[in-house]
Order: sequence, then C-alpha cells, then structure tokens
Amino acid sequence: MYQLSFAGFSQSFRTMLEVLSLFRSNKLTAGLDAADISLAFFGHPVSVTRFNGTLTVRRPGTATSVFLSLIDEIDGAYFRPAFAALEPWQIRREHWQLLYLAFDLARDPLYLFSSDQVPQANEEAGQSGPRGLDLFEHLQQESERRFGFPYAGPVVEDGGGQRNGRHEVHVAYALAAGKPVPQTVIDDYTSLSKFNSDLQWAKSLLVVPELRGALPLPKLAALASVMRHSKQAITSQNAALLVMLMGLARDEPSTVEVDDLLFAKGVLDQHPLPETYLKPVDVGQPSCTFAEVLRRTLADQTRDKRLSELEQARAAGMKSKRDLELGKQVAILDHGRATHTFGNDLARAIQEADMSYLLSVLDRPDDANRGTKQAVREVFGIKLIGVRAAPRRGVGRSSSWLAWIRRSRGSGRRCPCRSVRRGALRVELHVPARWRCCRVFVQRTVLS
Repeated sequence: MYQLSFAGFSQSFRTMLEVLSLFRSNKLTAGLDAADISLAFFGHPVSVTRFNGTLTVRRPGTATSVFLSLIDEIDGAYFRPAFAALEPWQIRREHWQLLYLAFDLARDPLYLFSSDQVPQANEEAGQSGPRGLDLFEHLQQESERRFGFPYAGPVVEDGGGQRNGRHEVHVAYALAAGKPVPQTVIDDYTSLSKFNSDLQWAKSLLVVPELRGALPLPKLAALASVMRHSKQAITSQNAALLVMLMGLARDEPSTVEVDDLLFAKGVLDQHPLPETYLKPVDVGQPSCTFAEVLRRTLADQTRDKRLSELEQARAAGMKSKRDLELGKQVAILDHGRATHTFGNDLARAIQEADMSYLLSVLDRPDDANRGTKQAVREVFGIKLIGVRAAPRRGVGRSSSWLAWIRRSRGSGRRCPCRSVRRGALRVELHVPARWRCCRVFVQRTVLS
C-alpha cells in the first residue's frame, strides 16, 4: 500500500502505477517541488524526483526487476485477484488503463530508472541478444503469459476474432451478450462519453437493463441507429415493445428496413418539414417571357431529377419510406420556391449582348445547362443541343446567333422595326416565320 501526501492532499494507492498516473495527469502536483511530496510504501519512504519536468520515483534494483514489480502489483490487485483471471469487462476502466500506462512507460525507460540502472540493464540484455533493453517487448511477453493477450488486446467476444485493447469495446460487447457486467464497471461509463463513434449502439445498454442480451448485435445496432437518428430514446418503458418488433426483422437488417418496420408499426412518425420550408420565399417577377419559361424549365428539370433519384434510391434499398416521402415533399416545394433571378440575369445578358456571360452559360457541351438551352429553343426557336461546337460558335456560319452577337456588338446599327425600342441591336439570323417582321432575337426578349 502506497501513501501519498502533500499540502492539502493525502491518499492511499494499491499500486505504484496509480501513483505514477496521478503524477503524469494531476494538475495538483504540477507546481510542487519533489521535496514537498511524501510517498511511502508500508511506512518505507520512496524517493520522489522530477524527470523532464514530470514527477516520478526512483527505486533500487535492476531495471527489469523494478519494471516487473509494477506488473506484479496490478496483476494481483486488479487482473488476477485470488489467482483467478478476470475478463476485461469485469475490470474497472481505470484499472485496465494501468496496464497500457505500463506499455507507454516501457518506451521511456529513463522516466522510470536512473542513469545507472539503464546501462546496467542494457549490458545484461546484451548478453542474451543484440537488441539490448527492450521493456516493451518484454512486457508483451509477460502480458501474454499472465493475461493471455499482448498489447493489441484480448480477442473481442462475438467480434469476429478481432483483438482490441480498448476497454469500452469489451464492455459494450459483454453488455450486448447479456454478460453479468459489474455495476461498478457500468457506472464508470455512464458518466463518460467513451461510447461514441463506433459504439453508439451500446449507449442504451448502459441505462436499459431490459435490452442487454435481448437482441443479436446486428439487430441491436440497426435499432439503436434508427432510434438515435429519429431523436427517440430507448427506455425501460419501450424496450420490450422494440424487442418484440425486432423479432419480425431478418437476422441482419439494414437501418432502412428497421426504419420502415418501426414506421409501419406506429413507433416512428413522419419526418417534419425543415423549418425553412415553413417560411414564404419571394421568387420575384420575370422580366420577360423568356425569364419565366427559363425559371419553369429549370424548376421542372430539378424536381423531376430529384424525384427520379429518390425513387431509384428507394428501389435500391437506400431510402426509407419516411425519407422518400420527405424528399418528395421537399422536391415539390423547391419547385415552387425557385426564383426568377437566373432567368432575369440571362435575359439581361441577351439584351445587352454580354458575350462573356452568354458563352459561359450556353456555349457548353450538350449535357451542361441543358434546361437553359431547352428554354432558348422553346422561346426563340434556336437549337443549341446536338449542334457541333464550330457551328454553335459561329465558325463558318453567319447565321449562328453567337456569330451575330459578335458582329453586332459595337456596330451601332438600329433595328428598323417600329415595334422595337430605339437603340436595340439588329439581328441577322434565321428565326421562326412568326418573327420575320423584324428578325429580332435580342429585342424579342425585351418585347416579351
């Protein structure tokens, strides 16, 4: 038994590794001088010093024997009390961490031993091999001999034969299997957030005893995921119902299947609409017919694409029924919330012959800005889809609309048509017969 004392503090410890853990992590000792600290082992004083600014101890004996004494202490106190090996989930977290603290210290022998002890240990180790003192490898062998596992940790029960040194993993799997995990071990985790990320499914096992051992792990993980994302807790009140319903699911259900099952049985409600869709949106006013057609074409295209993607995801088993219904509602609402901003901007670019902007939008491959090109075809009768790049850009064809815009910019010519306002640019291209009264492309947008 170790007794540690300093100003305003006095506590007993069963092992030296617990003392070293406090020295390395406790802020109370950070500003203390080693001379101000009293440490005794059954009444016999233990030397306390500092190494690289951190408190440590110095004990007589060879480095190997001193190091093994640290393992002997935690072995008899926590890992094999009464010479009976405990399962990882039967050991408290703080005690389990002491073994891995020893592994860390094995990589830094000068923290534990004096400058005389380390060379002596290297010399002794060199007699049996060229590597010298290797406390880490030595501890690997001791851990395997005593506890049945190396640094990588014990094999996880029902974990596919994988080894894991994380204590919480063994506790989580033991709870899922219905093992009699001591309440002291469970209490260590109810106040910690160690069951995050890959162990989210085990959180409910800490507080809902009725769930422990009641479901196979694949069903439990899927159920916990669905309930967590639905912001509904698994409690002692609903655990029995959920377990009964999960009996209807296949052995390894997906979260989509579990979501559909719980929704069909009334456990889950429809997804609410996001708050943003509860507020009106000012879509503005179209500046001309083209802007109005463009807005409708793009909104239709976006809605239809989204609805198609949702149906495909549902057919592939990637969307639950609730997600599908919400996605459809949002797609339909987005259709009505699309603004006229882009349509008005493009109409103004056509009117002002803004070549840079028009080329960036319309002089693109067929699969780019397809909706915009369809609107141009519908309003102006000009085909931009399925046209090779050279004709589309006016190379060798004076009838190309882009070629006309290039020639007309800065020409200063006025359109002779009385129905067009003054200052408009003249169009020289083939247009539908109904527009041949003035052959105006840009100004047709203005008049619409």
